[in-house]
Amino acid sequence: MLLCTILALPTLAQGRKNVRINEVMVQQDSTGGNGWVEFYNSSYGTNAVEKMFITTLSREEITNHIKAVTDTSNMKPNKVLLELCKARPMDIYEIPRGDERNTKIAPRTHFVMEADGNPKAGTFHMPFTFTAGKDNYIALYDVNGDLVDDVTVPASLKPGETYAIKAEGRLPSVLGDGQTEWIVKDGQTQQTAITKGNYNIREVNENIEAFHDKDPHGYWIALLAMSVVFIALAILYICFKLFGVVSKNTAQEDTESAASAPVAQAASTPAKGGDLDGEKMAAICFALYQHLNAHDQESGVLTLTPRDGSAWSGKAGLMRELPVIKK
Repeated sequence: MLLCTILALPTLAQGRKNVRINEVMVQQDSTGGNGWVEFYNSSYGTNAVEKMFITTLSREEITNHIKAVTDTSNMKPNKVLLELCKARPMDIYEIPRGDERNTKIAPRTHFVMEADGNPKAGTFHMPFTFTAGKDNYIALYDVNGDLVDDVTVPASLKPGETYAIKAEGRLPSVLGDGQTEWIVKDGQTQQTAITKGNYNIREVNENIEAFHDKDPHGYWIALLAMSVVFIALAILYICFKLFGVVSKNTAQEDTESAASAPVAQAASTPAKGGDLDGEKMAAICFALYQHLNAHDQESGVLTLTPRDGSAWSGKAGLMRELPVIKK
């Protein structure tokens, strides 16, 4: 059980690193309105995002701060971020524990964090806000202090617009995969619809499209499928053939061992004077005599002796005898 738990820890850590920033709004309209950040779980397993850190501090500032503290003390990076949350509560936010029902994010789904500067309003309310007309940096850190994802929203983003991953592009799974393409959404068309609280749906599967470009007629996929079937059958034939040979050799060895066992036992029995002793010879001879002379010689002829009468055939014997009355 302990070994399984230890082996499962890297898997859990890797799963948390699959939480990505999907869409950011700085300001809802020209009159104001709080911004928000939409995250999504790109893995195929449920991820608990509690105790993860969200911050507007730059990557260099966080890295230098962690290095400065850990170089002068034995404090772990997560403890450094916790202390930083207390020292600068308006710049870094730890997703709190205790709200497990909402902080467990299902596979391939999303959650939204409100940038309204009011963390007392609930788990998904951050203590900072965004500023329109300037670059806004947002980063997500794991519980151990590792950077999970970050993005810089350009200052050119207008109120009412969002900075989001292009829905038709490849959805990122880990930081720095080089496949993320960001666009500005203004909500004017279906392609640029603002999808707060609704995970971006891809209209095109890029893997299928890429395979279609390389094999437009399906020849390679047909050849691959047939090859897999025939290779599997060949492997099964070889396995059954080897199994038959091994079983035959094993049975032959067992037969030879059973036949040679009495000879080996007789050869290994110590002899007295080169022969069996008298008691054993007498016991063997007596057993043979009893076996060969168990019965007397019989002629095998049946003799039937007739009888004059019997209770079965004599009717007089069936009648009740009356007592004789003397006069």
